[in-house]
Amino acid sequence: MTRLKVALIGLGRMGRVHAAALVKSNTVEVVAVADPSPNAIDFAKTLFPGAALFENYRQAFAHDQVQACVIASPTPLHAAMVKHALNENLHVLCEKPLALNVEVAQKLADEAGAKNLILQIGHWRRFSPPWATAKRLLDTGVIGKPIMIRLSQWDANSPPASFCDVSVSGGLAIDCGVHEYDLAEWFFGSPVRAVRAWNLPLVEKSLAAVGDVDNLCAVLEFDDSRTAFVDLSRNCRYGDDVRTEILGSDGAIFIDLLPTGRTRLATKDGVTEVFGSQAIDATAAGVENQLDAFATEVANRGSIDLPDGGASARATQIGHAVNLAAKTGERVKV
Repeated sequence: MTRLKVALIGLGRMGRVHAAALVKSNTVEVVAVADPSPNAIDFAKTLFPGAALFENYRQAFAHDQVQACVIASPTPLHAAMVKHALNENLHVLCEKPLALNVEVAQKLADEAGAKNLILQIGHWRRFSPPWATAKRLLDTGVIGKPIMIRLSQWDANSPPASFCDVSVSGGLAIDCGVHEYDLAEWFFGSPVRAVRAWNLPLVEKSLAAVGDVDNLCAVLEFDDSRTAFVDLSRNCRYGDDVRTEILGSDGAIFIDLLPTGRTRLATKDGVTEVFGSQAIDATAAGVENQLDAFATEVANRGSIDLPDGGASARATQIGHAVNLAAKTGERVKV
């Protein structure tokens, strides 16, 4: 397959994660990079020696070789950049969330669909071996009907308060939580109906000034009384840890990120680690695999079930409901 020629937009924290995946990719080629930081551009020179380098993303989108773009800029810039990319008839892989405004996100999703362009969102866990294996097992019915899911995301330390500002990143409930809400609906195959949530005691006091928290719990309600429990933290100290547990009518599936990524299947026959689910760095593997899925979907439309702009709008909508439920102490319909 001819490699998809892309522009990488943004070389910040997540941009460098994408850059590391792009360097390894056999399906995607970086032909342009844009970032306003001179240090970022110097970094790009060493990573992508043949790429055109720009300060402005519009210049990168106008590059005559660019067929698609990977947007890893700060969240408040996503919507405008995606809009411009779609206007240039470029396929887009954008970091989550697509937009903090749910209506804006859905309009962009609709626009991409109307133009027959791919708009994929960086919900990398769907493509990481431990979670992809769990989904495959779940769909085969090996643990029966899924009844309950527990989803934990614990980061070692909080980002700066300037990043946690709810107007910038959406705060903990959105910036971190959208991964968990997306997984819950993906695993159950149905939408969240309502949420309850509460914030835990604040550890990093500077977050109060920007309207955010560093620990929260949420309960997501589904049809048939099925439930997902979500807990998020920014102060576990020992590492960035993600765990997912799925209880079915005939067993369970356990997914771990640390010390290495893996999936375990638990049935009446015992608990076993599933072959092929292991990943030393499950995050890197997920980001790499989602790039391949992006390139494949551009080349062969409809071949892969991708997390699209609508999925991002949906997860963000749930995040706003979680924030409201934590603030009011009331059950909030989604």
